[in-house]
Amino acid sequence: MSKLIVVACGAGINTSTIAEDSIKERVAKEGFADVEVKRILMADIEGYLARTDLIMIVSMMKIFRTYDVPVFQGMPFLIGSQAEKDVLLDKIVEAIKKV
Repeated sequence: MSKLIVVACGAGINTSTIAEDSIKERVAKEGFADVEVKRILMADIEGYLARTDLIMIVSMMKIFRTYDVPVFQGMPFLIGSQAEKDVLLDKIVEAIKKV
């Protein structure tokens, strides 16, 4: 069963692309062949929640509701140090391993 990580932002282009690339690189390095990373508009997130294999949301903006999947704040990809990015990537990898 494949797993999906959605990287959501307001426009689904610039800020989410940076996070998407970082996550894809780490997922490949870890050897996860069954993980898809996709950037989306935050407004479109409801359409992805129906996927039973959805494992997490990495948000590039503030979320004002809760979800039944892991949610990570992705701002370290934009303004964090490399150490902060690595910590976030480690958390994402651990979440993948738990599924």
